[in-house]
Amino acid sequence: MQHLFKLIEDAKYVCWNRKREDSDVMRDIFWAHPDSVKLLNLFPIVLIMDSTYKTNKYRMPLLEIVGMTSTEKTFVVGFAYLECEREENFCWALERLKDLFVTQNKFPQVIVTDRDLALMNAVGIVFPHAVNLLCRFHIEKNVGAKCKQYVLKDRQESILNMWKDIMYCSNEKEYMMRLHMFEQSCVDTKVFVDYVKETWLTPHKERFVEAWTNKVMHLGNTTTNRVESAHWKLKLMLENSMGDLCKCWEAMNNMIRLQHKRIRASFQKSFYDEEHEHRNPFYQRLNTFVSTEAQRRIAEEYDKVEWVGTDKSICGCSLRRTYGLPCACELGQYKLMGEPIPLDSVHIQWRKLSMECELTQDTEDGSELDMSTEMNALWKRFRSLDVIGKRVLKSKVRELAFPSTSSICPPPEKVKTKGRVKKSKGMKPDGYDVYRDPSYFEHVNATYGEDIGSQPSQSKKRQASQSKKHPSQSSHSSKNLLLTQFPDIIQPYIDGIFDVAADGNCGFRAIALLLGFGEECWSLVRKRLDQEIVSHVTPYDRLFTGRIIEVRDSLMISGIGVQPMDKWLSIPDMGYVIATSYNIILITFGLTFSMTFFPMRGSHSGSTKNDRICCIGFVNGNHWVPLKMKDGFPMPDIAPGWKQYRTNEATSWAISYTGRLQHWGYLLGRLSRVTQNPPTEPVDAMSLDEP
Repeated sequence: MQHLFKLIEDAKYVCWNRKREDSDVMRDIFWAHPDSVKLLNLFPIVLIMDSTYKTNKYRMPLLEIVGMTSTEKTFVVGFAYLECEREENFCWALERLKDLFVTQNKFPQVIVTDRDLALMNAVGIVFPHAVNLLCRFHIEKNVGAKCKQYVLKDRQESILNMWKDIMYCSNEKEYMMRLHMFEQSCVDTKVFVDYVKETWLTPHKERFVEAWTNKVMHLGNTTTNRVESAHWKLKLMLENSMGDLCKCWEAMNNMIRLQHKRIRASFQKSFYDEEHEHRNPFYQRLNTFVSTEAQRRIAEEYDKVEWVGTDKSICGCSLRRTYGLPCACELGQYKLMGEPIPLDSVHIQWRKLSMECELTQDTEDGSELDMSTEMNALWKRFRSLDVIGKRVLKSKVRELAFPSTSSICPPPEKVKTKGRVKKSKGMKPDGYDVYRDPSYFEHVNATYGEDIGSQPSQSKKRQASQSKKHPSQSSHSSKNLLLTQFPDIIQPYIDGIFDVAADGNCGFRAIALLLGFGEECWSLVRKRLDQEIVSHVTPYDRLFTGRIIEVRDSLMISGIGVQPMDKWLSIPDMGYVIATSYNIILITFGLTFSMTFFPMRGSHSGSTKNDRICCIGFVNGNHWVPLKMKDGFPMPDIAPGWKQYRTNEATSWAISYTGRLQHWGYLLGRLSRVTQNPPTEPVDAMSLDEP
C-alpha cells in the first residue's frame, strides 16, 4: 500500500481512501488521473458508469466511470475499488466523483447505468438533478431471454419486434398504442407481460423508452457500451486477475495515457483537417471551431431538409434536444435565408478542441483554497496536547504529507470456497481469467438458442474469441507434415500443433496465445517486451553486446499489415526478454536449433507445479507456431547467454529442471558414455550446454 501511494503521489493523481472501522485495513479507494479531471470539467454533461470484476487478487469490484469528448472519444474519469456493491459504498465513490468538479454547479446532466438498484439509488442521492438512463442493450437482451422462456418459438420474433417498437416509439401517445398492442398479442402469456411491466415499464420507462429519453441531452449515449469497452481494454492491459493494487494501477495508468494521446490526436485532427463535404460555405463558421464528428451529424441532418423544410412538427427536433446540434428545421431556416450555420447554434460540448486548460478556482478571492485557518487550528491543537496526543496527531499529519508512510493495509485476499477447483482449459493457467461470467440472457441463449433476427450474442462472440485464443488443431495429415520439421527425439512429446496468422507477427501472436491473451493481442506483447528492455537497459545492453537499439527497433512497427523480416521474432534475443518479462519458461523447437530460456533474474519458487512453460516451434523456415506438449517432455539445452548474464538467484530455475534437461542430453546420446539408461540422479544442469 505504501508503494501504491508513492506511485499515485509521483503521478499527481487525485486519490481518496477509507479504512474499516477500528482497523488499518483498506475498505474503499478512488483515484483519478489529473488530465482526466480536466476532461471531466470540460465535458461534464454525460457520464457512464458500471462495475466489473476479476481484476485483482482481492476480488474487489471495480467501479469505472467514463465520459465522452467533443470528438466522441471515451475517456476514463476515475476508478473506485469498493469493499462491496452496496448503496453506501457507491455513495462514497460518487461523493468523491462530485469533489472532482471545479465548479459545483456543473454536475452531470445524464448518468447511464445498468439496472443496479444500489448504484441507481446512490446516483439519486448524490446527483439528484441528473437523469439516470438505463442501458437499452441489456434491457433488450433480458427481455429477449424471458421471451424465450415463456413465449412459443413461432411467436417470439414478432413479440420481440413489438417490444422494440415500444422502446423506440417517438412520443407518449404512440407508446400507449404500442403497449396496448403488445398486451393484446401476449394475452396468453401473462407471466411474461407482468415481468415486462413490473420490472421495466412501470418503474423505469422514463429511463430507456425513446419518448422520454429524447427529452434530455444524452449525446447518443443510451447504453453502457462505452464503459464496457473500457472494461475490455483494461483487462487486456491487466493480463490476469491475480495482481495486487499496484499492478492494477500501473495497467490503468498505461491505458489512460494511451487514451489521452488518442484524444489529443482527435482534437488536432478536428482543428486542422477539413473534410471535403464541409468545405461548403454553409459550414464556414464551424470549420476549426466545431469537432468533425459534430459536423458529420449536422451533414446527415441536412439531408432531411428537402422533405422537412422548416416544419418543426415533421422534424421532431430530436438532434437539437439529444445532441445540442441544429436539427433539420433549423438548417432549413438557415438555408432559406442563405446564411451559413452560426457557431452559437452548436452546443459548447462540441466546440472544445483542447484539453490544455488550467482548472480555475471556484471563488474569485481564492478563499476556497486558503488553508491558513486550518493550519493555525492544527498548530493550536498540537500545542495543547500532551506527548502521546502530539505523537498521534503527528502520525496522522505525516501520512497526509508523506503518503508512502501510510499504515493502511491491503484488504485480505479472498479465497473461493464454493465448488470444486476447475481445471484450466487449453493453455490458460488457473486463476488468470479476467473475463466476466456470462450474463443471465447468455445462459438462456445457450439453453434456448440464439436471439431471432439479432446479431450474434455475447456468448457466441466469446466463443469466437476463445477459438481465436485456442485455434483448431491442425488436421492429421498437416500435423504429420509439420512434425517432420522438429527433431526426431521431441516428436513423440508433441501433443498439438496450433496455427496463427502469418503476417510477420506470428512469433508474438504465438506468445500472446500461449499466455492466454488471444493472438490478436500480439501488439501488447511487443510493447511489454520493449518496456522490459527499457526498464533494465544495463543488463540487456551487455547481453546483446551493444545491439540494444537494433533489438528495440525490431519491436517497433509502423503499421498493422505484414511486417518485414527485420521485425520478426528473433531467437535467441527475444527469448531472454520474453522469459524474464513474463516470468515463464520459454522453449523453442526447430530442426536447426532448440533452446530453453529461463528468466534472467529472480529465484525459482522451489515447486514446478505452478510454473508456466510456453513452447513454440519454427516451421517452414519462416513461421512460428504454438505447441502443446505432453507432461514431462525433455527440455533442450539452455540458451547460451543465460549462463553468462543471469543473476545468481536465477540459477535455481535450471536446478529445478535438471532431470528434464538431462533427459534431452540422454536422448541425443550425449550421456551414453556414462550409462545406457536415462539418468535417475540429477547432474549439474549447467554442464548440459555442450556435448
